Amino acid sequence: MKAVELFSDQASRTHLATNHLGSFAALWSLDTGWYEAPNERRGGWSGVSRHVMSDGSAIFLKRQDNHLCRTWRHPIRGIPTFYREYRNILRLARHQIGTLEALYYGHRREAGHWQAILVTRALDSFISLDEWNSTHEDSTPAQRRALITAIAQACARLHHHRLQHSSLYGKHIFVPRTTGMSGTYPEKDIRFIDLEKLRRGSSRARVSAHDLDQLMRRTAGWSADDRGVFQAAYRQQRDTLQR
Repeated sequence: MKAVELFSDQASRTHLATNHLGSFAALWSLDTGWYEAPNERRGGWSGVSRHVMSDGSAIFLKRQDNHLCRTWRHPIRGIPTFYREYRNILRLARHQIGTLEALYYGHRREAGHWQAILVTRALDSFISLDEWNSTHEDSTPAQRRALITAIAQACARLHHHRLQHSSLYGKHIFVPRTTGMSGTYPEKDIRFIDLEKLRRGSSRARVSAHDLDQLMRRTAGWSADDRGVFQAAYRQQRDTLQR
């Protein structure tokens, strides 16, 4: 079966082609080590590699074989989980919610298996919230409030569109490694990753309750005061968006 291939724009197509990665076959056969050990389940696998391009920039290359998820439109055969993630990246971008930058998505059927590839630009100037909490213990109270406020605002915007992340942990929220000259963290600089489970919920209240329960329980390094700052900023942004 001929591969279905989607490039985000002509610049992405040219960039990959310049590095001899302009096709499904070239990306699939790229000999590079695993950034994360492949996840194996139900006769399939899914793994992530990091690759440095000729201009020094880096990409994350995600490849999977027979790693499917079922949807209401495809309840039996299912679709590659990377396709759902790719569509969710585009969905967040349409709503101006920070996320990964997708460069390429492709899939094909080979020897009875669905194979899929997702290429995103590496977030090298960002770190996870968990890492920030563990490495910025000397941050000022103002810096912490600014960062937590930006995260709360981004979460409120996500939920305003009835989008439930479904895996909202500190390791899946990326923030800038360093503050700007003003010491602030704009909401647009918050990045949500790992969007395979993101879905549209039945109500804002339901998606908010689900995600925030996860975030509060699974975020290490936040004090009671930090959580209070988050809740206040979240409510303020939620109310502003609903006006």
